Amino acid sequence: MATPIGPETPLARCLTVARSGDGAWTTEVGDFDWGGSFAGDLLARAALAAARDAGDGAVLASVQAHFLGSAAPGARAALRVEPLGSDRRRVALATDAGPALELVAGFAAPGGGPSFQVDALPAIAAPETLPSDVELARADGWPARFLAPIEFRRAEPRAWPFPGAADGEPTRWIGWLRPRAALPVDDLALHAAALVFASDYRSHWGVEVRLGAAFQKHVYTSVDHALWIHAPQPWTDWWCFATHADVARDGRVLTLREVWTRDGVRVATIAQHGRVERG
Repeated sequence: MATPIGPETPLARCLTVARSGDGAWTTEVGDFDWGGSFAGDLLARAALAAARDAGDGAVLASVQAHFLGSAAPGARAALRVEPLGSDRRRVALATDAGPALELVAGFAAPGGGPSFQVDALPAIAAPETLPSDVELARADGWPARFLAPIEFRRAEPRAWPFPGAADGEPTRWIGWLRPRAALPVDDLALHAAALVFASDYRSHWGVEVRLGAAFQKHVYTSVDHALWIHAPQPWTDWWCFATHADVARDGRVLTLREVWTRDGVRVATIAQHGRVERG
């Protein structure tokens, strides 16, 4: 039986894949303390397999993924990695229950071109001035076992349950995230996989800010996921994640996230298509 993954589990120990053949890798689906597997965990393991398969020096630049089925916590998963040209890898992840995920990872190709950034880091309080997620769990009244190897400091909204938004009013969940335990400095593929993991962590909170208390009567499921890494770099400090969920039709909701370093570099952009259904 798999050991449950909780906030004390180093992400470096959680995100592991093992080569089992040419283009073949295996891993164990994470069994999280909050009671189940986690879509971001599958994404991160698939992206890590793609990077390991691409070899040393491969710099992850993008991920596009489709969730095809469930993966039981603790299940053994097989990952088949297929090259798509010189700078892409397709990954199929399946367990004994069937296909669970298909992912295409793109890697940064050398070459010149323009570089620019127009937007700026949102004006929010520094992470050191905000309550820890352990303190938030205590104040909000939910178990600390719901936390993960990614630590967060919530800037907005400041209290949970979150208020619902009026029609036409934009919504935002914003806060600081970082790996709870430092990652090996020289393993850039693992740092990128950690960002892929975090790209799905708390992503539903953008929807919860929109729906307010009504969200508690629903279940949120990730369907499609995309991540673009604009400035690949080691994740050694707090990064700001801003999450918006401003459009939905018939329970199909689009969530957008932007990620910045503390000094204002736009690291990544994330788009997620999810399904919100009555629980």
